[in-house]
Amino acid sequence: MPKTLFEHLSPDTGAKRILALDGGGIKGVLTLGMLKVLEDELRRRAHGDADFRLSDYYDLIGGTSTGAIIATALALGLSVDEIIALYQRLGPEVFGRNSGDGVFLQSKFESKKLRRALHSVLSTKTLGSQDIRTGLAIHAKRIDTGSAWVVTNHPLGMYYDPPADSNVFPNKRYRLTDLVLASAAAPTFFDEIVIDIEFDEKRNPIQKGYFVDGAVSANNNPSFQLFMLALEPSYKFGWKAGAEDLMMTSFGTGMRRPSVDGKAFQGLPPGLRGVHALRAMVFDTQVQGVMMMQAFSQPKKPWRINSEIGEMAGTCISGAPLLDYQRIDVVLDTKPKARRIGDPAPPMTGVERLIGRELSPEVLEALDHMDNGKQGNMDLLLELGLAAGRGYVDATYPDPKFDLPEWRA
Repeated sequence: MPKTLFEHLSPDTGAKRILALDGGGIKGVLTLGMLKVLEDELRRRAHGDADFRLSDYYDLIGGTSTGAIIATALALGLSVDEIIALYQRLGPEVFGRNSGDGVFLQSKFESKKLRRALHSVLSTKTLGSQDIRTGLAIHAKRIDTGSAWVVTNHPLGMYYDPPADSNVFPNKRYRLTDLVLASAAAPTFFDEIVIDIEFDEKRNPIQKGYFVDGAVSANNNPSFQLFMLALEPSYKFGWKAGAEDLMMTSFGTGMRRPSVDGKAFQGLPPGLRGVHALRAMVFDTQVQGVMMMQAFSQPKKPWRINSEIGEMAGTCISGAPLLDYQRIDVVLDTKPKARRIGDPAPPMTGVERLIGRELSPEVLEALDHMDNGKQGNMDLLLELGLAAGRGYVDATYPDPKFDLPEWRA
């Protein structure tokens, strides 16, 4: 029988498992490919239970932007296949036709199309809905106050259900569609999302919050924030640290270092230069997030950070690991690279080696576009995700020590 929400959140019910999902637009399809491999492996351990869902295993699922969409659907008990079907609709419906230039005049796509697609799955459910089967954390950026928001369904959270005489709108009453839209409102792609925040004594709204994509903060990779949710007492989770007591699986949406020719950059309009700078900042925060998490753990397959510190093998600045952590992602390279200066370049990129065939430069370039909802691109992202997932997930990962007790029977 699946665990109750209380059993997932309580610090007294054994080891805890966290699932962290990055932002990245339509590249969430790549994440879904990796998640499908994970779900299939855990279902195998659950003796082939057809009703098994990732929400049965993970005690907290958190995401940013496209990661928030996937996290919310998973927390509601949807299977990965069901979410893949949702994204197959999202691609052509949301990203199929531009409505603006995306830089100067108006947002590139219509938020109402994304709202309609999300509503078809989330309906009018709220953060306090009993349909949410496990812990859920959604990351967004409130641009009018400059604050990064993380909203959870933990009943003891400060703003989840404030006193009746408070003028703060309870988090538990926010509709999931609004919260997910707030997390996914990527600047230039979608308009900001406006949500009522405070009310007067007659329950009339007196303050609004203006939200943009959670990636416009340090939380596009939400791993460290989720780690803090688990351990910082103010958040009320109160979970125990340690490699035997806390684990996290962190999924990316594909990484490519954003670079641009310097002279060409100087010739761009200020708006486009700002877009390039924003993309570079998001990439940096993703790498920083992985570096911090690897510094507190000893991953079985560490992620390469840069040429100076490499994979940080053997590094654990906390002494003993504070959690069992694994980052799973794909480098979306466009050109074959030699390992060292002077080495001959391999004949294929890492992406091509992963799937076992060559791809055109145009196809490789398009993989990193967050708004490429074309069917061929989504099919390739899914294929890459499945191949990458098989490189990490097997009978030894997630570590069997975190298997649910009933699986050992």
